[in-house]
Amino acid sequence: MKKFASLVVVLLVMLLVSTGNAQVRPGSFTIAPTLGMYTFEGNEDMDQARPLVGLRLGYNFNKYIGLEGYLHYANTTNNAWSPKKNVDFTGYGAEVIFHLLPNQSLVPFLAAGVGGVHYSYGMYEEDVDYGTDTYKKDKLAVSFGYGLKWFLSDWFALRLDIRDVMPINKLHNNMLVSLGLNFAFGGAKKAAATSVSAAEPVVEEAAKPQAAAAPEVVEEAKPAVAAAAPAVVEQVVKPQPKTQVKEEVDEMGRATLQVLFDFNKDTIKKNYTKDIDHMVGVMKEHSDLKLTIEGHTDNVGKAAYNKKLSQKRADAVKKYMVEKGGIDAQRLNAIGYGQEKPVASNKTKDGRAKNRRVEAAVDYKK
Repeated sequence: MKKFASLVVVLLVMLLVSTGNAQVRPGSFTIAPTLGMYTFEGNEDMDQARPLVGLRLGYNFNKYIGLEGYLHYANTTNNAWSPKKNVDFTGYGAEVIFHLLPNQSLVPFLAAGVGGVHYSYGMYEEDVDYGTDTYKKDKLAVSFGYGLKWFLSDWFALRLDIRDVMPINKLHNNMLVSLGLNFAFGGAKKAAATSVSAAEPVVEEAAKPQAAAAPEVVEEAKPAVAAAAPAVVEQVVKPQPKTQVKEEVDEMGRATLQVLFDFNKDTIKKNYTKDIDHMVGVMKEHSDLKLTIEGHTDNVGKAAYNKKLSQKRADAVKKYMVEKGGIDAQRLNAIGYGQEKPVASNKTKDGRAKNRRVEAAVDYKK
């Protein structure tokens, strides 16, 4: 019992000083040479067997459960004979290993298994008449106990094994204690603690399309008909604000253009081409003019994406004026402001529609 208590103290001390990360590698094969001693229960009339040399081969199904096969050997003596006889003792079997704290460098475990023990007695001349069967014995045995693996790296550990071995024919309680070197091969390596952040996709102006701004309903009077006929006023649906081209011949000397775009689009709609053509005409009449084309968006989506979208809108108007209108590209400057300069509230659908626009401002000398 004193020896057992000492071993427990050693285990506790090792547990307190141990630091590190999980080292049990799922899917790994292990090999562990061991050295220890084997103590027989008194009624077996066997002296303590030491040194006990052994070998364990194992496989870890996951970080919690493994399976090990073992073989160990020692030479001892049987004191029931006079003189004492040498006995070659061999133990063999397989055990299931349950790792209790696989996420620490110091891993305690439980073990339980089944196997056998073999006794081979030394032969003397006077014993020949008994035949060899008398001096060789095999017994079925079960084992259970615990142990400790102290990982110094992900492939190497020191280990301690303590087992109660019970030959079941007479239910002896024998004890095995051994120290070993545990080598691991293959299996899943410890995951590196790197943080890989996937590039977040840029979600620009909302993915789902919005309904076009409600068309403006204006009343347009029809020509007067015969007096007997009542006046007919027909409601005509007119498209949402067309581009306005306004040449202001005032002190500022400024002409303006406004083009509205559909949600998340940079394509110029056909009903705006005439207005752009009008601005082209202004530019041709005043050959010294230079035009600044400003692109804008509403505030739906990420600012970075809206900035790019507004630039595309401004570039689309510039491209039209160069390729279709024949204006020198050097006279045109396209700038995208994104959602920075709204002209209406982004809280309403109509307001957002007005903000999805391109404006052009031209300064000239009278």
